[in-house]
Amino acid sequence: MEYLATFDQLNQPLFQNLSRREVHKIGYWHRTVQIYVLHPEKGYLCHRRSSSKDLFPSLWDISIGGHLGPEETYLDCAVRELSEELGIAVQPEKLEFVKVVTIDGKDEKAGLLDREHAGIFLYHTSLNAEDFTVQQEEVEEVEYLSMPKLRADLQSTSPSRNYIPLQEHFLHILSLLEEHQNRAG
Repeated sequence: MEYLATFDQLNQPLFQNLSRREVHKIGYWHRTVQIYVLHPEKGYLCHRRSSSKDLFPSLWDISIGGHLGPEETYLDCAVRELSEELGIAVQPEKLEFVKVVTIDGKDEKAGLLDREHAGIFLYHTSLNAEDFTVQQEEVEEVEYLSMPKLRADLQSTSPSRNYIPLQEHFLHILSLLEEHQNRAG
């Protein structure tokens, strides 16, 4: 059973570890990572979540991510998730930390609350989508989408695929990533 550390709305620890299921059922704040994988010509790597996921099964996500273990750092979790979900070994210094954002989401279908303090990372790669060895329990399909296509999809009332219903969050993160890249220059 997977346990998560709980936090308050300001990301301060509550010093209580609960099962992942309980955290999502009751709506405790917890920490996650979102890694945005960017190919210089092809855009952002998106994936369709496994149909067996408890939150947002079979929906498309625009980042790779996961929950931090009780003693894990944001960076450690990001490296682990890229290894588990995409089968790639990434050196921690290759991940660009952007910021921590707060997400207050709900999976209406499953009736679960997803309140996260998400560490946002950017990872640049030249790997093709077929070069990844995806973890079938987590990811069913991967595809790169260009920034214009991704933005258009997230703003559309009839997108090309069914995304996790956090379009405003995703658009906000894409803007943060653009700002981060412009500063990094």
